[in-house]
Amino acid sequence: MKAIKDYLETCVAGGAFPGAAWAIGGKETLETGAVGLLGAGLEAAAEDSLYDLASLTKLFTTLALMKQLEDGLIRLEDRVDYFLPAFRDSPLGGTTLFRLLTHTAPLPGGTMLYRYAHTREDLLEAIRSTGIRRDEGALYTCEAFILLGEIASAVDSAGLDELIRVRVTAPLGMAETGYNPPDEKITRIAPTEVCPRQGVALRGQVHDENAAILGGVSGNAGIFSTVRDMARLAAAVLDSLEGRGDFLHRPTASLMTSNLTQGRGENRGLGWMLKGPGSAAGDLMPEESFGHTGFTGTSLWIDPSRRLYAILLSNRIHPRRDNAGIFRVRHIFHNLAILRCGGGTQGA
Repeated sequence: MKAIKDYLETCVAGGAFPGAAWAIGGKETLETGAVGLLGAGLEAAAEDSLYDLASLTKLFTTLALMKQLEDGLIRLEDRVDYFLPAFRDSPLGGTTLFRLLTHTAPLPGGTMLYRYAHTREDLLEAIRSTGIRRDEGALYTCEAFILLGEIASAVDSAGLDELIRVRVTAPLGMAETGYNPPDEKITRIAPTEVCPRQGVALRGQVHDENAAILGGVSGNAGIFSTVRDMARLAAAVLDSLEGRGDFLHRPTASLMTSNLTQGRGENRGLGWMLKGPGSAAGDLMPEESFGHTGFTGTSLWIDPSRRLYAILLSNRIHPRRDNAGIFRVRHIFHNLAILRCGGGTQGA
């Protein structure tokens, strides 16, 4: 663990982020730590510091949908317009849940909806009326998971924050994890970018602009968490893949983390990214490893062959987003995580 701590301290000194918390875990072990500060002049980063997970939120949306699938409420070939009647005359109405979850839906991506959609209704209408792309390659979009959040809510007839609490965070004992953290936790929350409109760094408010329009509760972003809570999620996924525990059944977990987009530009499962082009896996993670990253500087990566998970939570966009050091940091962090667990025979 000293090698990881030393490395992350050099990252703080080099300006990759003000501070970070991390966890390296396995089937029965967990090591955590923290370096640096939450921000200039603020508290030290700690294992119970709360970070804006950004797109790691997509994992929670995915897991909630997998629970709905296991309850017989959805199937992957169901269409958007089956759940959202407003999309019956939309170009996206016939898009399946499978395509949304694998980022192969015909969404153009990169549309920055928040620039011209200022209410919840405006934003959903902008997605409903969007033009579609013609190629069928994998293209990462936040719009896909905004839609999936709306669908999950429609299935359970509940707000997305409540259904994720009931279906994911409460069963996993993730008591610190959720949308819109309360004010009493503010001193434990890592701030993100200085908001041009407000002139102060966002702290406890979602950074993602589209999620902000949705009141901080969206399928694509908005959840805050700690490394220890995220370790509970990672351990539950590993248990499910091994047919242990009672969170997900093994066939569901296996399908969710399989490469379902081979040859389509990116390696994607259901909500998860696998090692491949553009991934954060690093050099030593095996091909079957999978994970996700968040724009704010967060990441989770899992190597099922070694029963290993590596979690890094940082606020690399504080005080500004034009800081790309995290992309190299993640690769080296994952390399060190593999070496920390011995880097020996897979499955040992």
